[in-house]
Amino acid sequence: MKSALVIVLLLFIWPFSSGKLYHMKGSNSVPAASGTVKAKKNNDNGNTRLNIKVHNLAKPSSLNPSENVYVVWIRTNDGTTQKKGAIRLNNNLDGQLKVATVSKSFDVLVTGEQSTSVTEPTGPEVLQAHVDMD
Repeated sequence: MKSALVIVLLLFIWPFSSGKLYHMKGSNSVPAASGTVKAKKNNDNGNTRLNIKVHNLAKPSSLNPSENVYVVWIRTNDGTTQKKGAIRLNNNLDGQLKVATVSKSFDVLVTGEQSTSVTEPTGPEVLQAHVDMD
């Protein structure tokens, strides 16, 4: 009976445990902030799927200078930067964003920005992680 329970638990946990977990480094402007990037290769097309989670991230209006939104960027090793979307914070100052990229080695950046219409990072970088799927 115990072995059957262990097998059931392993089958439940196994699909969720694959991938690599990267911890984001925070800047001095948001010392309580933390974040993770879970990266997993998509076997169908070879892209890298990312599940980005942030915790205790101050409201963007608390930054100096004050901003309106947090934006997630992918910066490849050749310096090219792609906007991936905005992270909206809940009442606990936590947020999540799921995105994909064709890149295999890159930085994930979270910056405070005036709006989601920006085409390159201009605001303060608050969290960063390097992802290497090679």
